[in-house]
Amino acid sequence: SAALFQPSPPPPQAMGNCGSKKAEKTVVEPEEPKPSAVPEEPVEEEPVATEKPSPEAEAEPAPTEEEAEAPEAEVSTVAELPTEEEKNIFAKVGDFVKNAFSAREEEAPKEEKVEVSRLTKIPVKEGAVPDMVAATEKDEFKALVKTFVGFVGVKMYAVGDGHVVTHSRWEDEAAAEGGKAALGGVLKTFMAELVAGPPEEALVGPEMWAVDGPAASEPPVAVRLTKIGFKGEEAREAALALLRSKEGAFKELGGLVGVSSYQTGPTEAFVVASYTSREALEAAAPVAKEVLGDAMEHFSGVPAQETGTVEYIWPAKEPSWIEKVSAYLSPTKKAPPPPAEEEEAGEAEAEPEAEAAEAAEEEGAEAAEEEADKPPPPPSLFEKVAAALSPRKEKPPAAEAPAAEEAPAAEEAPAAEE
Repeated sequence: SAALFQPSPPPPQAMGNCGSKKAEKTVVEPEEPKPSAVPEEPVEEEPVATEKPSPEAEAEPAPTEEEAEAPEAEVSTVAELPTEEEKNIFAKVGDFVKNAFSAREEEAPKEEKVEVSRLTKIPVKEGAVPDMVAATEKDEFKALVKTFVGFVGVKMYAVGDGHVVTHSRWEDEAAAEGGKAALGGVLKTFMAELVAGPPEEALVGPEMWAVDGPAASEPPVAVRLTKIGFKGEEAREAALALLRSKEGAFKELGGLVGVSSYQTGPTEAFVVASYTSREALEAAAPVAKEVLGDAMEHFSGVPAQETGTVEYIWPAKEPSWIEKVSAYLSPTKKAPPPPAEEEEAGEAEAEPEAEAAEAAEEEGAEAAEEEADKPPPPPSLFEKVAAALSPRKEKPPAAEAPAAEEAPAAEEAPAAEE
């Protein structure tokens, strides 16, 4: 151990041969490392693994000269065509994927149908309107109406002397084209004896402007029909803009159900104004005259007007949800009779009310007699408990009789024992 701590001798210095003609290279030997105080552990070198041939490689025989000289087989790079069965499978998979993705795609927006109206003037015989309305109540008529494709509804107006105007509504223009044949079938089957001649040419077109009046929820009774011709399409649009500017005045007309304007041609229109009564229609005449006067510069002539009454509506207007709820909450509520019929209704109801009162008195008397004949009901549990808690209360005479008879027997028993 002492030798480990002794300093190593200095390295020998290289001596050069100065006298030689040819200089020799000086070789510098590397210095030996100085011994450290801590002994170093010997590092084991890992053995290098050498690859050995596999048994299969060793077993493989070397190729012969003929095999070595034989040309190598060429590999085809052209893909084989699928069979018919494979084609069918690929087609089915493609259809499945296509349908799966197409179902997620947003459907193209459907074209909105524009409702179209047909207004037809029909000459009828005198007094035929009530019979025409009665014909619409027949089951055969209702069954025929159900066969009309795209039919929405119809109203019939009685106008002038011996004429009616049918106002039918259809889902679109294609359905409205079948309206002529539908009307012809109705007239021929149910009203052939009531009409006085063939119908006039129908006015057909969509609604281009409408406004509801303050009585929009009430059924129409009277109508004003106006046929207008314009100087041109620009004049038509100018008149339409004027109508829109007057909507506030229309909404303040008392008894107005609504006004609708239908474009029956490029430069023609037909206007239907509905009211709740004939009086409301006449009261609104000044406003209608003022509006037409303001738009007169756009008209090709004086508008043709007719007034009439609403005789028939199909389908009938159904009550609103508020009316349905009110009827449900008060099913016994009766509407008051009209003012003109109040006295007659009072007299008519007086006799039934008197008879009902007498019957009620007789039933009450009979019920009282039956209650008197019935035996008294047995005492309740509360009455029994109250009687037990109050023994001083005098007992009824009927209950004392058995006690009086039993008392002597109870006294005789002790005497006999003695």
